[in-house]
Amino acid sequence: MVGHILEIILMLLGAAILGFFIGWLLKKDKIIELQEYITALESKNNILQADYNKTERLLIECQTEKRKAEAEKKEIEKLLIDCEGKLTLSEIETARIKTENKSAKTKAKTKIKPDNLKKIEGIGNKIASILNDAGIGTFKLLSNSNPEKIRKILLEKGGKRYSIHDPETWPEQAKLAAEEKWDELNVLQDKLKGGRKK
Repeated sequence: MVGHILEIILMLLGAAILGFFIGWLLKKDKIIELQEYITALESKNNILQADYNKTERLLIECQTEKRKAEAEKKEIEKLLIDCEGKLTLSEIETARIKTENKSAKTKAKTKIKPDNLKKIEGIGNKIASILNDAGIGTFKLLSNSNPEKIRKILLEKGGKRYSIHDPETWPEQAKLAAEEKWDELNVLQDKLKGGRKK
């Protein structure tokens, strides 16, 4: 009986040792798994920290550039105020008058003197005025105009009573006048009656 008790004690002791060993192995695997998880978290944290540092550097650079731009703006504003302070009222008025005179001279130079469109057979005072108002004030412009366009202008600006006028030969006559071929224009006009071909 003492032998059985000893046997049971040894078996229990063996089971305890085996249980302790198995528990130790399982605990070791769990510790390794947790250590790997911690290492992965630390790696992610390092990447995030690097991104944060990069973003922070960019933000600092942007703020520095902004401060530089603001400083330059203040400097320019100061220079502008200094310049404005140096100009007297009379200098400003003189500059304005000079600018207006230059503008007027430029307009005078660019203004085209209209031709006497009444030299074209079929065009009288009123039609010449209508064409001038429509921007066709020279022989050259008239020579480049389409007769249909001229008809449309006459009807729009003068009304239905101008539908009796036929501008078919006006561009041809105007071309001769623009080229100062007066003899040829006279020959052509001899073949016309009221601007129309006979």
